[in-house]
Amino acid sequence: MPRPSTLSDYLDGLSAARRDLFARLSEEVAAIETPEEITRLVFRAGQTDHPEYDDAEVVFWKAVDQLYLQAAVSDGDLPILFWGFHTIDLLGRRHSKGVLVTDRTVYVEGVDELDPRPFSLASLGTSEVRIDGAALRIGDAAVDLAPTERVLAVDERPAVARYVSAVIDTVRGTVAVADQRVEAPATVEELVLASRLSSDFLLPSRPKNAKGIAKLAAKWKLPASERVLVSLSSATFVGVYGIAITDAALYSRDLMEDLDRTPLDEIGAITWDAEAKGFRVTPNHLAPTLPGINDDNRDYVAALLTSLVRSAAHTG
Repeated sequence: MPRPSTLSDYLDGLSAARRDLFARLSEEVAAIETPEEITRLVFRAGQTDHPEYDDAEVVFWKAVDQLYLQAAVSDGDLPILFWGFHTIDLLGRRHSKGVLVTDRTVYVEGVDELDPRPFSLASLGTSEVRIDGAALRIGDAAVDLAPTERVLAVDERPAVARYVSAVIDTVRGTVAVADQRVEAPATVEELVLASRLSSDFLLPSRPKNAKGIAKLAAKWKLPASERVLVSLSSATFVGVYGIAITDAALYSRDLMEDLDRTPLDEIGAITWDAEAKGFRVTPNHLAPTLPGINDDNRDYVAALLTSLVRSAAHTG
């Protein structure tokens, strides 16, 4: 499934509760006074009044795409602020460098780095955001400020650290208040649609997927009293294999093997078992992998399956 190309497209794929939180966060961060000397390099989500750039929304979304979507540590984050600039490589391609703040994570990418460094918003102290010589440091990551010399004087650099710290504090405080509210957790479908592997899963609400799910339920002889919420499976000439989650249990079957079933309330964290080369659901239940799952996303898939099971248990 292609990544969304705009902020609006991205938000449309999230739940109403997440969109409401995004609106609150955007409003709170917009109310933070931005030091005039650093406004040129500040890009807020949905900002339409940038003092320097008419394409500020494009700049912001490029940062979200490059710093978050290409290497996300969680799905459905709410991107709120990008402080940074572009570098241009030998092929003329622009790369976002700087700091991206979401409601869960702070992503930092330095000038010479190819991948962003993620820091948990909840655990990152604002004292860890500081100016150290010619660099903006966040935790043990650094952004060289040399490329900003023409628009940011040396004595103006501390304002960057103060502003980013204020944003982190504000986002963290707003999220903490939101977490205290009783809101329904994301549904299985919402979690799948927000995931990076959405197209690899079968959902009953997708007409093209419904037939595959029905075939799986028939081949595996799943109880008619259970409703299949999602499957991560594939059909071959020797049968259907993979994983299916109903409102009562997680089922899995490998090729030429018997069907395994574990009730949802008996499942804790699903993990990748490197030795057995499968997903460990319980000590006695190993679920198979599929071609779309590789070394780079196995842990991600395991965490996503865990979230799906928890959501399914709530649904049931």
